[in-house]
Amino acid sequence: MWRSARGTRWMDSAAPHGHVKRCLPPRTITEHVARKPTLSVSEIVSPSWCEYAFQYDILSQSHLPITRRPKSITTPKGNTLEPSWAKLAERAMIMRRGTKIHDALERAVQPVRTEIRVETVVDEYAYCILQFAARVHAARTHGCAREVPVFGWVHGWLVRGIVDELRGGEGNGLVLSDTKTRHSEHLPSEPDQRQAQLQCMLYKRLADTLYTTLTGQATRGMDPFAAPTDLYTALRLAPESLCSASFQHDICAAAESTCMPWSAAAIPASLQLRDVLALAHSALHTQTTQYALISNAMQVVYIQRGAEPANVLGTCDFHADPYMLEAYLDSTFALFRGARDPQGVALHVTNRCKRCAWREGCEWREERAADMHARAEERLRAREDDALWLEFAQPDKLAGLQW
Repeated sequence: MWRSARGTRWMDSAAPHGHVKRCLPPRTITEHVARKPTLSVSEIVSPSWCEYAFQYDILSQSHLPITRRPKSITTPKGNTLEPSWAKLAERAMIMRRGTKIHDALERAVQPVRTEIRVETVVDEYAYCILQFAARVHAARTHGCAREVPVFGWVHGWLVRGIVDELRGGEGNGLVLSDTKTRHSEHLPSEPDQRQAQLQCMLYKRLADTLYTTLTGQATRGMDPFAAPTDLYTALRLAPESLCSASFQHDICAAAESTCMPWSAAAIPASLQLRDVLALAHSALHTQTTQYALISNAMQVVYIQRGAEPANVLGTCDFHADPYMLEAYLDSTFALFRGARDPQGVALHVTNRCKRCAWREGCEWREERAADMHARAEERLRAREDDALWLEFAQPDKLAGLQW
């Protein structure tokens, strides 16, 4: 296995000469999205859990360490909110534990690690393309591959993600699987499984798009919304764009020390982007079939967090629904564009609020509480009115008396 190691490039907070790059927090979801050259799969499916929590995390720069986040946020409605720092710390700990579990799973499948230095934008996309081709080849040849990078264009945005696992299927394409960790000993409810399912379906769409782009082959069972793309135009890179010398050296070393679908001798002396695409095409084209790259049958594996050894709670199998995914994407990108306001969780899943760092002061909860209070007062007034009319409707008890 080989990993990218960023050398001269810096992202988010790490800047040259020890300086720290600081940006003012975004004021809206739309402003946050407009700042980013790419979106992650996680960012796109996160609103499916709660759009208000997603907005608050965006405004608080949740990608930063807790100590560097603002103490409070100002929402687009003008309200000031402070998070529960204890719940934020708990969430960070959960993320660290989840990362350890994923690392252990990856080492079990791919114990050999080779570092690949990524120094330029060309290196970055060359790495993703070669890694994608190598991992797909490994899944088809050896039955399993983990940490498969994918990228593609969704509703006009460049989206990137890492597929957790691909496994050899029974002739209908590779099985895409994602691993989730839980503190509970029970599997999540069906509504709470939706976010993981959307994530897997979006991975499939990106993988189908990239596979079709690199091989020029459309197959049965692929996502109907996946379409080949001109990578040079989309990435704004020329075919003759050169990879860095460090990247070239490390790729050749990886070809010698790991199970790669090509040898070091097949890698040109001056590696250009078009050479990268040719290498990927050769690795994928030798294994093309009539079936889709990714099967429509998918699964999410749930592991109990903190259990030693890891305790698999169960596997939830489902089938990809590209039209349901497209409806979700239409709604979510409308939110990203500012075409609609965030929506809170449905009333039957308000248990999610218990774990939210923004529970106290959440605008959606306060609006629902105000609505419920108004409805209660309206019902009380209605009962009082009914009682009054009932009193008027009583027969006059004095009417039958003889005077």
